Amino acid sequence: MTAQWALELAGDPEDVPLHGALDEVIASFSDGATRPDELPALRRFADELVRAPSPVTALPMLRALSHDGYLRGALVVLAGALRQRPDPELSLALARELLDAIDPALGVRIARAVLARSDVQASDRRLDGPFVAGNLLLGEALLEGGDPGAALRHFEAVLSVDVDHARALRGWSSAVRALEARGIAAEHRSRGLALLDGLDELELRHAFGSERYELGRPLGRGRHAVVYEAYDRHVGRKVAIKRLLQPDARRGDLPERVLQSRFFAEALTLARVRSPFVVALLDVQPRHRFIALELCRGGNLRLALRRGLVGPADVPRIGEQLRAALAAVHAAGAVHRDVKPANILVRGRRRGAPVALADFGLAVGHDPHRTATNAGTLRYLAPELRRGGARATPASDRFSAGVVLLELAYAPRPLPEALDRLDTELDAASLTPEGLPEPWPQRLRNLLSPDPEARTW
Repeated sequence: MTAQWALELAGDPEDVPLHGALDEVIASFSDGATRPDELPALRRFADELVRAPSPVTALPMLRALSHDGYLRGALVVLAGALRQRPDPELSLALARELLDAIDPALGVRIARAVLARSDVQASDRRLDGPFVAGNLLLGEALLEGGDPGAALRHFEAVLSVDVDHARALRGWSSAVRALEARGIAAEHRSRGLALLDGLDELELRHAFGSERYELGRPLGRGRHAVVYEAYDRHVGRKVAIKRLLQPDARRGDLPERVLQSRFFAEALTLARVRSPFVVALLDVQPRHRFIALELCRGGNLRLALRRGLVGPADVPRIGEQLRAALAAVHAAGAVHRDVKPANILVRGRRRGAPVALADFGLAVGHDPHRTATNAGTLRYLAPELRRGGARATPASDRFSAGVVLLELAYAPRPLPEALDRLDTELDAASLTPEGLPEPWPQRLRNLLSPDPEARTW
């Protein structure tokens, strides 16, 4: 018996990196495997994959076939179907079965191929997406296979999406302990975090020369900076360290001097702002390219929305806190320019925890003669900025805050699609939902007004 019957299931798929590993599954397991024409349950599984390869229906059938002793045939059928119509979740299910002592190396290959797909990379902010699932699967497999260094990268990828992910935290701690047991000094490797992609060991070993800060787990990473939890030995408290990464010319980064100027401009802005609802600046180290900020343990407002910890009932409370934060920023002569849930931190991992405005990397002084371009995120941009040529002002910050509050008011429903279109005539005020406590319906309409002068709290 050959693998030809399995390849015939696949048709003529487009060439993607995943196919090589899928072909290996077919070649390795076809001989001696039960065929669909020999088992009705396997035939139904194959038909289901051809008709609609949905994880909702296919995964229970895969588990049932495995339980009945027909796993090899099921894996071959699944691999053939995935060659024709790749599905990240089903591909990870295939990898998971292979990792379960059948062929771990091949399972790792498939999981890595899934993570390399652009659609999977695009899901890197979804708690329930294949990016998180794939990295968690690989982290645990590599740790069990004796490669804690590689495993650490995948656990950190999960923690960059969900800082409180229990399995990723356990895996991260186990990987660090395994590295230390091999004689990799924790104090030299910043508890293993030198393995984070984009930071090299030598750089971290000497980056905090005073030995004041002990780095902990990564909290998040942007294009130009990475944020860690850290322990300040001088005052005995945990802080957040935000460190500028080296620019990468291959991806079109700006020169290092420009990035450094913008990075430390954030510190200058924060130093002028005084508010309990703006993240506090604690230390600045230009030589080592980092700033220390107060640690907000609840992640950001985007994560709180995903977890269902905030919603319409929080509009008055968070609205007042954002009002106070922006009043302090504007009183200090600055404009934030990027008010959005990802840049609003939550001080505690509980309902009702206060928020703090953060990430002033795009902030500028409120200069009436300056035109600010390419600032902010489309969904939260005021109409005058969508049209181009207008300068960012306190009024445009207030509009962005209004969209944040609108997002809370709609939760758990998504915001209307109109906000994601480049519509210069956007009437965001008309999107205000019913049911908010007074006076917030009118306040929200004011903040979302197309007229900057009408945007008041």
